[in-house]
Amino acid sequence: MENLLLSFNVVAPLMIYMIIGVVLRKAGVVDERVMRGANNIVYYVTLPLMCYRAIAKSDISAMFDTPYLLYMAFGIVALYVLAALLVPILSKENKRRGVLILGVFRSNDAIFGLPVAAALLGADHLGLMSVAISMSVPLFGILAVVAMERYRGEHVRVGQMLVRMIKNPLLIACFAGFVVNLLNIEFPEVLQKPIDNLAAVTSPLAFILLGGTISFAAVKKNRAAITAISLIRLLVAPLVTVAALLLLGFRGEFIVVALIIFGAPVAMLTYSMAVGMQADDELAGTLVAITSVLSIVTMFLFIFILKQFTFI
Repeated sequence: MENLLLSFNVVAPLMIYMIIGVVLRKAGVVDERVMRGANNIVYYVTLPLMCYRAIAKSDISAMFDTPYLLYMAFGIVALYVLAALLVPILSKENKRRGVLILGVFRSNDAIFGLPVAAALLGADHLGLMSVAISMSVPLFGILAVVAMERYRGEHVRVGQMLVRMIKNPLLIACFAGFVVNLLNIEFPEVLQKPIDNLAAVTSPLAFILLGGTISFAAVKKNRAAITAISLIRLLVAPLVTVAALLLLGFRGEFIVVALIIFGAPVAMLTYSMAVGMQADDELAGTLVAITSVLSIVTMFLFIFILKQFTFI
């Protein structure tokens, strides 16, 4: 019961944000058009700042101290490659392909993962989790932009795709984070405080906007895609990854971090990117919402089983 409450307490605030969005729209306080427009604030401002801050404040040198992070990076790339090969065969619409690929390989590891890691490991033992997220943020970001830009529009031109990738606010933010980190640049409080505050608002704002724009009728229409992505994202990916790491001899904190990165629900970024890049945001929103709810159950099951066998 304690483990179930742990997972529920992490996901419940996100669900509350979504409910607030639904209530605001139903009450006519903010209409759907305004909420969709407000997603640009997340995509172009708060989300890039969240990515920037994660990298700028991380210990980059620690990424190279253990092969564990290489295994994690390999797992992310392998999952992306698998999705990039299979999705175009199973889906014929470009507007859905990028969203489905992100649904498979990109998890909500920062927004969802850090609270879970803090509950399992303790707030003072998040070093490995923070470094792993700092590794995953730029890797997820680069692969996500490639996936979305590849299927942006019916006629793909490599040159245009590369230019759009270079101009992508998330990649620019990740690059800026690395520059600031490596050069040990310290911003004055008058600049750093707005950056921190705007980055911190990403999660609540994004989920409120998601709740205000999600179409519950879309759940039925996208039932097959939701079922497939949920199984891969919440069960298959974490099961395979955790099993492989256990066979390699990893235990404890290493298993917790892997479970979170590969077992967290579909990233909120999927929806924000879909809106910002003219993809199927309806599908993206339903994937984020449904997997966030289902993750309460799947994360509980994984935590309970791993604790029973004293792997964590």
